[in-house]
Amino acid sequence: MVVILVVITTLIVISVRKGVSGLKLMLLGINITLFGGIIAVDPNSNLGGVEYIIALTGLIISIIGLEKHN
Repeated sequence: MVVILVVITTLIVISVRKGVSGLKLMLLGINITLFGGIIAVDPNSNLGGVEYIIALTGLIISIIGLEKHN
């Protein structure tokens, strides 16, 4: 699970440096937030709070996309 988070974080950092538009970054953040939220409400998932970290990461990415001027 940690490897997946590192890969996703690396891709996001590369995309921010490349100059991806703010709208695309916001959409990515919204999708990650929804993914984390769906995992959080699933009664069969037992990830020990990682789902909330995923949702928070998506929120942070959305805010970064909102602040990006292009």
